[in-house]
Amino acid sequence: MQDNVLDFIITVSQSQKSEQTVYYQLNFFNQKNQLIFYHQQRYSELKKFHEALETLKITLPIFPGTHWWKSVNSDPDLIEERKQLLDQYFRSLTCSKIVRDSLIFKNFILSAQKEAEKRVLKEQKEKTKKAEGFANQNKTKVKTNKYQTPATNPVNLPPTPGELKERSQSLEHKPSSSKIEKENSKGSKFQSPILNFGGSKIFRGILSNTAKQ
Repeated sequence: MQDNVLDFIITVSQSQKSEQTVYYQLNFFNQKNQLIFYHQQRYSELKKFHEALETLKITLPIFPGTHWWKSVNSDPDLIEERKQLLDQYFRSLTCSKIVRDSLIFKNFILSAQKEAEKRVLKEQKEKTKKAEGFANQNKTKVKTNKYQTPATNPVNLPPTPGELKERSQSLEHKPSSSKIEKENSKGSKFQSPILNFGGSKIFRGILSNTAKQ
């Protein structure tokens, strides 16, 4: 475990304000195995770490103090100043071999590394969830378009010029109903079973029997 925490360089690269709380980003770099990660912490948490190191009874770098007459978190210039002072503090702190070998320093780095791994894992899960959500939305859109697209109904389509021509030709050769009725009535006169002969009505059946005799 000692190889993973020796020769660490800690720098403070930036600050981020969330509502009334300011977080300072600490960058950790192990020169032996090229391990790099970062973790954000509040000023109060870093101050507790410094107070724990004071129990080692050694000379430590000066830790940035507070301003009792004004709030640092409400002043962007003071936030920037504190960030620079914290960066100088950690650069000087890692130069001390006693500090690097202390359990306090090792636990500080391991805790920051654990939190960094949790953050990375959470970000990966969120990206995967978003990617799955986009994929499901695309599938839903494709499915909706597939079943909601109205099918073309050939019956409701307007007739083509060729169909109109065929219909007009069929109507020209089709006899009208009045003409058919006249032909039927004309044919019925010649096929009537009753004939007039000498002013007397004679049934066709009687004449056919007489002809046979």
